[in-house]
Amino acid sequence: MEITYINYLKKSVYRQIQEEIQLSKIDEVLNQYLIKHLVNRKPQKFQFFYFETINNEEFYLESNNFFKQFKSQYSLQGIDNEFLERLETKKIDILNLIKQNEIEKLYFDYFKNADLKRKDKLQSVDLTSFLAKLVHTFNPYDYCALDNPIRNHFKLNKESFYLSFLIISSQYKKWCEENQSIIQVIREDFKKLDSENVINFEKLTDLKLLDLIFWSKSN
Repeated sequence: MEITYINYLKKSVYRQIQEEIQLSKIDEVLNQYLIKHLVNRKPQKFQFFYFETINNEEFYLESNNFFKQFKSQYSLQGIDNEFLERLETKKIDILNLIKQNEIEKLYFDYFKNADLKRKDKLQSVDLTSFLAKLVHTFNPYDYCALDNPIRNHFKLNKESFYLSFLIISSQYKKWCEENQSIIQVIREDFKKLDSENVINFEKLTDLKLLDLIFWSKSN
């Protein structure tokens, strides 16, 4: 069977996850990486927003400035208010595309060539990082909230952000499905460390758990 380039990248990412998260390395994963999300105040503040908004369509639809809050909490830079207001007017359409898993259409319609203000002119900018975090918010079981450090960690910095997002999401999901015993041990031990209840474990998906680990490893 011929191995395509995309499959080669997928296998590479999967192999790296497998090498870095093993039963023999759980203490390292917990005490060097996951612990950072419990002891640092900035991540704590973000986690509160994250768990308030994750899969919360009511909050999303009732808010009149969801995208401004979203941009601020995720520290998304260089995005002007006019663009955020345009997203606000299209929020129902955007949510429907995510729920229907029309991610490619969402990407091309709103984020691939976003017109942003740069001083006194408009500039076309790819906002896949914004897309990834938004899609994850309403489909956290299938897509990760990818950022550049994690993308670089998996050696995908030469690939498009959009392709990296799809590849890492798919391999996170595949690895989690095939390694539930390891995931459950990490969950249980992470919960024991969380004495201040920073993490809402009922809303913490397996993909988000991997994101927390690799965010700390890559930052």
